[in-house]
Amino acid sequence: MNTKIVISFVLAILLLSSCKEDSGTSANLPDTTASNFALVLCEGLWGYNNSTVTKLNLLNFNVINDFTAIANPNFKIGDLGNDIAIKSDTFFVVVTTSKAIEFFDIRTGRLLGYITFEGNSAPRRLDFINDSLLAVTDLYQDCVYIVNFRAKRVEKKIPVGPAPEFVVHFNGKLFVTNSGYGDFRANEPKAGTLSVVDLNKMAEVSNIWIGPNPIEIVIDRKRNLMFVSYNHLPSFKDSVGGIVVLNPITLERIAEFKTPVRSMHLVDEYGSLFFVGERNVSRLFFASNKIDTILVNNDSKENWYSVAFDTKNKNILIGNARNYTIDGEILIFSLKQQNTEFLAKGSVGVNPSKIVIKY
Repeated sequence: MNTKIVISFVLAILLLSSCKEDSGTSANLPDTTASNFALVLCEGLWGYNNSTVTKLNLLNFNVINDFTAIANPNFKIGDLGNDIAIKSDTFFVVVTTSKAIEFFDIRTGRLLGYITFEGNSAPRRLDFINDSLLAVTDLYQDCVYIVNFRAKRVEKKIPVGPAPEFVVHFNGKLFVTNSGYGDFRANEPKAGTLSVVDLNKMAEVSNIWIGPNPIEIVIDRKRNLMFVSYNHLPSFKDSVGGIVVLNPITLERIAEFKTPVRSMHLVDEYGSLFFVGERNVSRLFFASNKIDTILVNNDSKENWYSVAFDTKNKNILIGNARNYTIDGEILIFSLKQQNTEFLAKGSVGVNPSKIVIKY
């Protein structure tokens, strides 16, 4: 394949140093528990090499900022972290401008290894296929890579559409959103579509029109429902974005909701989908196709950027990017039926773009 892959593996175990205090909480040592926490990926600013990961204790709301710097004092995640995912006792971070996938120990944040891509590459989003393989999109190469993360090598490069964003594995297939990178490549073939990749054939087998600038994909595996978001385009003055619902097996288009959407979080136990709208957090109920507004952001100086729901403790977690250039916040609200109550907040890194939870 044309894209070269450079692999480095870190063997030395570094001594833990003291962590940062935050939001009035004290944490003299890193939280080394393997459960009951959230990891918040803060993407940073393009060109500033300031992506970080925050670790949030879900029980007492203690915050450890720049978690990976504790065990790796001379290492930075890099420039523009775009995705984070947990696999067993390891978490993976995709860093687009730095062209890397990095692996860390989930207890300590110790760097376990990393893969870097050379050339005109921009790894974007990942999903796991099995215990050895993952899929990662490349925004510039218009492809999805099949990577053996245990052997640390690329097994296959599969062409898809322009500027692919999210990738999700389901039932022997990969689903990939072809964003067209907003207005920049919106008129190219396959822009605005969902690519379906057959892993047996290791090839794209079909495309489904979603809408302008499709980004996120989440799948309810219990109910066979796939939710794909698409965004407003500046060139379309009256567009608002939306969510398309499909059956991931038959690929039937089931429903569509016209609504601004920035971040989606599936709660399959409740049959609902949380998402950040223009100035709110809403919830879509699958059974009724009803959307309720859960929280409203009335502060014009705050910009809610990501959302997750802690099903164990019944709390909503919101990544607040504030003005997108300074340190953000994690906001925590309890949710009881339709009633919410503010519980706590803590400072995090710049632009908290994704929240993942480990129980």
